[in-house]
Amino acid sequence: MQKFISALVIMAFTAIFPGYSFAHPGTLDELGGHFRQSDCTYLLHEPTSIAMQAKNKAELAQLIKKHNSNSECVQQLTLDKIDLQGYTLGGTSSPAAPSPKLSANQSSSLQLGKKYPAKLVTCIDGDTARFMVNGREYTTRFLFIDTPESTIQIEPYGKEASRFTCSRLSRGNITLETDGNTLFDKYHRLLAWVWIGDKLLQEEIAKVGLVEDFYDYGDYKYEDRIRAAMDEAKQSGAGMYKASSPKTNSSNRPTTKQTHKTESENQESAAKSPDNQQKDQQAQANKQSEQETNEKETSDSNTKHPVFFLLILVFIVAFFYFFKSKINL
Repeated sequence: MQKFISALVIMAFTAIFPGYSFAHPGTLDELGGHFRQSDCTYLLHEPTSIAMQAKNKAELAQLIKKHNSNSECVQQLTLDKIDLQGYTLGGTSSPAAPSPKLSANQSSSLQLGKKYPAKLVTCIDGDTARFMVNGREYTTRFLFIDTPESTIQIEPYGKEASRFTCSRLSRGNITLETDGNTLFDKYHRLLAWVWIGDKLLQEEIAKVGLVEDFYDYGDYKYEDRIRAAMDEAKQSGAGMYKASSPKTNSSNRPTTKQTHKTESENQESAAKSPDNQQKDQQAQANKQSEQETNEKETSDSNTKHPVFFLLILVFIVAFFYFFKSKINL
């Protein structure tokens, strides 16, 4: 019986948590990639020399099955679930193809505190996009701001943030500015301020109320501008801050309609005669007395019910012992 119960518990756990079998949260394997937790898509972030042995996705799939320890996602792996992240396979055998792995020299081509012209490749969501910079594609996380999610999970105003960002990026004339104390985050995404012409995109997103929080990888050049833009959005009730905008009319002073209503109520109260007030008090007392009577009746009824059920229980027990004695005879 104990084994049977244990098996039921295991089956229930499996049914409730079917996708919790260790999908990789972001640490790279020997190939320079990992499986995305939500759908077991393999993301090739920073291909190593092992990954570059593959000349196509089919060969890469075999390497993934050999070198990745996520057994569940490996079993589900198909070619359409491999995202090369803009890299070209077979780079070691093709002189025309750029080497996809960031060497020390290549990483130094991007420096902190510099601006670089960029071309949009893909707009991902409200605070992430892919850009081509110096002939290389970078998944880029916008510095300092955090917008609601619209990819793996859908959060309120996530779609609005994504639409706003993508519409601005589609205008072109993009410049990325690196800042802080690191070029990349732990997911190997480039960290940068994004300029559209002379407009700072992070500031524009904050002004329309689509920034929900900030994150810090260091001290940044335009932090004060972003915070001021977010405060402005809260004051004006823009975007997600619409419900929490200050109500000047209702909080600081009554409106004309409220003033007239208050004066009318005061006049009506003053116009009541002593006799009318006495009648109102008597009606209220009668109502309270009636309520107390109903509560007492309800209490009495509830008190009787346990006795009734107790009598039934005693009868059942007595009948059981009577029937048992008859059988023994």
